Amino acid sequence: MNGRKTKRNPESDNINKEFEGKIPPSVEDIEFQVLGAILIDNDILNDILPLLRNEYFYRYAHRVIFEAMTQLSNRNEPIDAATLKEELQRMDKLKDAGGVEYIIDLISNISSSANAVQHARIILEKYLLRKLISVSGNIITKCFDKTSNPFNLLDEAEREILDVSDMLAKKKPVSVENEIENFIKTLQERRQNRDTISGVPTGFFKLDELTSGFQKSELIIIAGRPSHGKTALALNIARNAAVKYKKNIAFFSLEMANRELFVRLLSAEAMVNGQRLKNGRVSNEEWARVAKTYPNLKTNIFIDDSSELTILELRAKARRMKQEFKIDMIIVDYLQLLHAQGNFERRDLEVAYVSRSLKALAKELDIPVVACAQLNRGIEQRGKERKPLLSDLRESGAIEQDADVVMFIHRPVLTVKADKDNPEYIENLLKAELIVGKQRNGPIGDVELIFKNEYAKFENKIEHPVIELPSTYDEEGTPF
Repeated sequence: MNGRKTKRNPESDNINKEFEGKIPPSVEDIEFQVLGAILIDNDILNDILPLLRNEYFYRYAHRVIFEAMTQLSNRNEPIDAATLKEELQRMDKLKDAGGVEYIIDLISNISSSANAVQHARIILEKYLLRKLISVSGNIITKCFDKTSNPFNLLDEAEREILDVSDMLAKKKPVSVENEIENFIKTLQERRQNRDTISGVPTGFFKLDELTSGFQKSELIIIAGRPSHGKTALALNIARNAAVKYKKNIAFFSLEMANRELFVRLLSAEAMVNGQRLKNGRVSNEEWARVAKTYPNLKTNIFIDDSSELTILELRAKARRMKQEFKIDMIIVDYLQLLHAQGNFERRDLEVAYVSRSLKALAKELDIPVVACAQLNRGIEQRGKERKPLLSDLRESGAIEQDADVVMFIHRPVLTVKADKDNPEYIENLLKAELIVGKQRNGPIGDVELIFKNEYAKFENKIEHPVIELPSTYDEEGTPF
């Protein structure tokens, strides 16, 4: 291999400055062999491209040569000494690549393309080590900065380390010219399979029809007043997605302990009164239903019931769960209970930060994030109808701005007195509406559902539901 001096990777120069006297991990001789192997056998580039990018090479000349090779390949042109020289001249980088003599060295010193893929993996490994050194050096520098917020720095450090681990899957800007053909094929497949849900299905047919399921990178808000069924709906969606559609769901419960959630899941699954199930007062027949149906819930719902959870802690846990369990969706119950590290002049500014962070998490993990949210009390001053609006979102208009989908739970029965002799109460007992008040990438509208109070269970609407009166009554008709 020719010993002429060429420019190195600028990033590597920074590493040298940060760790003076130490040689960054590199394999320049193996880089040389991989480039020579491509000149001998152009087809080997197809096996190497999934592993390597220009910046993975330590020597700057090698980065430039590999870039020229990939451009020739993209145009389906042969890669040899002559074409490579012309391409480097066109790029005005022939000198950076070491000149014609270096290209001749690549060909004359390599006799085989064998083991080129294994060599490419070694180059990748050394790049990962250099990247880790660079990230670590940056973190160390910030740790010595007295103005650094340690909690923000911890979150940043974790994110950057995880970025190194999954950089091969990290999204890059795409060219419309290159990708439009593939997207047309995707649309054609959807047209041929019109009943297919593109996102994570909720199990509620009209809602899935309106939204095509909960989509990747979207923040979905389920909003309602206390005791209107936010947790119940979130659990029902988690159950449907996991049991019916085999999705992996992360459920962060900041208000209820996991045992309380288990009671709700079992009550809805077995159709057994939740209050009696919790108190151990179920009949033999009801217990038999529990015993028969609970195996349905042996599925991939991962519950974290940490209270006083900060948004930084939630993001850290979510990243780990994504890596370990390949989760398809995150559910947070509920948004206003999440806290943000640092000092905020007003509560609405803190909620706005949490909201933006949840949206950023959805984009980072490329999965839908569903968050329950409280509505303010203004809705109760609107008279009998009390249908919620976007302006009712409590404490921050940023939630409306950040969310891709906002849906409200409306139960008309909660506007009348809970009395079994009141015809209006009986008529509205099972009625529930999901009002989709915002959908950034689709239509808005109302979805009619049935809510069975005793089981905290939402169901798809049927024509003539059987009305069962709850065994207990309180102000809002809720047995839980």
